[in-house]
Amino acid sequence: PLITARNESFSGTDRLQPAVRLRPMPKWVGKLTVWHAVGALGLILVIGHTTSILPQRSPAVIPAVDSLRFISIGDFGVTECGRRGEEKCKGATQARVARSMDDVSHTFKPHFLLSLGDNFYPNGAENLDDLQFENSFEHVYNLPVLRMRKWWVSLGDHDHCGNVSAVLEYGKGRRGKSWVEDSAQSLPRDYFQLPGPYYHRQFRLKTGQEFHLIVVDSVALEGSLGSSGERRFSKKLSDEYAGADASRRHWAWLETTLIKVSSGMAPRIIMVVGHRPVFSCAQRSRTRAEERVSNRLHTLLSQFGVSMYINGHDHSQQHITKDGVQYFGNGVGGFNLHRVDKKKAWPENRGQEVLWAESGQNGFAMHEVTPEGMRIRFAHSLSPEDGAALPEDAPRDVEGGGLSSIIYETMVPFTFRGFKK
Repeated sequence: PLITARNESFSGTDRLQPAVRLRPMPKWVGKLTVWHAVGALGLILVIGHTTSILPQRSPAVIPAVDSLRFISIGDFGVTECGRRGEEKCKGATQARVARSMDDVSHTFKPHFLLSLGDNFYPNGAENLDDLQFENSFEHVYNLPVLRMRKWWVSLGDHDHCGNVSAVLEYGKGRRGKSWVEDSAQSLPRDYFQLPGPYYHRQFRLKTGQEFHLIVVDSVALEGSLGSSGERRFSKKLSDEYAGADASRRHWAWLETTLIKVSSGMAPRIIMVVGHRPVFSCAQRSRTRAEERVSNRLHTLLSQFGVSMYINGHDHSQQHITKDGVQYFGNGVGGFNLHRVDKKKAWPENRGQEVLWAESGQNGFAMHEVTPEGMRIRFAHSLSPEDGAALPEDAPRDVEGGGLSSIIYETMVPFTFRGFKK
């Protein structure tokens, strides 16, 4: 039995194409000679050869029986940052969370890993030869089980502070000069999947239910909603990937995608992934542009029957609900933590309900999609000393090894609901 998957993505420079209109055939068409035809055929052959050597977007097929499993993690890429002297970047914390993920993966057996952004602190990557790729990603997650799992990646604001093109190139399988194929310390070149700043991946269970993974670029979305003084890291952002035109294209793509996935009769879970939160009770600074994105994004998610939204950015784990949409925060993959206050939710006075929030430890979340819905379990990563101190009946990882502890669990059901008129 198989789960089929379809992938659709756009790069930061894609344009929306106008509708095609049929027009009368020009008179000069009838005057074409055989040499025109031969020349056109040659051009087609050249284009066909050129296209054949480019990466092809063919439907992917993921082996599974009756469920789709993955692990999500956000705000984790700190190891190289720490090597460069930044005190807030603790490579040991990132490594501990990675080992916990690998430990639970022996029995949880995730099909893939999901990045919620901020893959490379503090200023993204400079180029393909940047040691960020090796030290903050490949060497950390080159573990017995994790090294056999692909990542689906989203961009965070720290990623946008560097060369976004380099991260996108890395996400398409290109590597720097020092990278060695089949090295014991290198991951396969197709394991960091980032086909564009935003993309859509569709899965179908063998029992007919659909799971839609829609990855958005939070920084790009705000490009048309705030001036430079109203945006975080505004001086480090590029117009190509985070400017007003990129923003407008992204919003148009997102609405078109939501219209498509909300139609049809099959039961579905629509999960939108973004780096920044729509709602949060983490106590940290916010910008005017972030609040405008929050307002507009929630309107779209609720209108089109989106099941859930999950983010990083805030270094905490949260579950908030409003208007039928479940909002989850999971930005505890390696960086320092933010204090949470369930009585002080952001944005203020919006009617959101905080169901749970925690920021006591770094960790990750496990997701399992079955015909009953998506089961989500949030986990803390523990040191051996922390694990030994847990009570015997405390919830632990799926093996019971004590390297992680399940601290919160919930279920997101399938829905038949389309968009609201």
